[in-house]
Amino acid sequence: MTRWTKIYEDLNKALHLRTYPLAVKYFSSLNERPEGTAEPKEPLNVCQIASLARYYGRSVYFTVENMACIVGAVCLGLYPMPEQMESGVIADFWHKDRDAAREFIQSVPKIEYGEVKAIAVASLHQDRVTFEPDQFLIYANTAQTMRILQGLLWEKGGRVSFSTGGEYSLCADAMAQSYLTKDFGLAIPCFGDRQTAMAMDDELTVCIPASMIGSVLQGLKNTQLVSPYPIPYGSINSTPTFMPKDFLTEYAIRQKK
Repeated sequence: MTRWTKIYEDLNKALHLRTYPLAVKYFSSLNERPEGTAEPKEPLNVCQIASLARYYGRSVYFTVENMACIVGAVCLGLYPMPEQMESGVIADFWHKDRDAAREFIQSVPKIEYGEVKAIAVASLHQDRVTFEPDQFLIYANTAQTMRILQGLLWEKGGRVSFSTGGEYSLCADAMAQSYLTKDFGLAIPCFGDRQTAMAMDDELTVCIPASMIGSVLQGLKNTQLVSPYPIPYGSINSTPTFMPKDFLTEYAIRQKK
């Protein structure tokens, strides 16, 4: 068993995830493609590529030529900022006027163009990861995200802040933001992720730098007894009080009194 598979097993033991957690690697050249990865057959959104890995267990390698969404390509440093994005035109339909749209675009996290030439994404199960990850991506419901936050803060304390604009979530708010800050990233899946990549209504996107995954897993383990997942219902170990008397044994009736 590789250490990546062990991380997968530890995450699932603690969180019971719906889809596979992912490993992510950024490459500064086009000469480092990992073994066992495949390129998309046609241009896709970044969130679609992540879904190929998290739903189907794929290992995917992509460059700018595999990008459909220009925003995702820009945010991940693969594509130069085009005029329609820099001016705010691309965000007009979400904002009252061009100034608001431009302000929104300027605030979106973006890796500097040319710093990244290619990216690999692979599911952690069955030894699919053939590279040293820079990040780990997890799609989790709100309760699972709560547990991840508790694991993260077990050792370091404090609180977690995150920034979002309701769009460009995986590529910008999660991946690029975490890449730039070298810190934990949290994002609300955007319209594109939901429409094209099967992000569910109850999911959040968590991005954990590889340097932090060990402490997060240890924190999950150390807080498991006080805050397990799935979360047990508070009255599951108490005699029901709502049931009519005719439905109760004499022992339950005695307890009820």
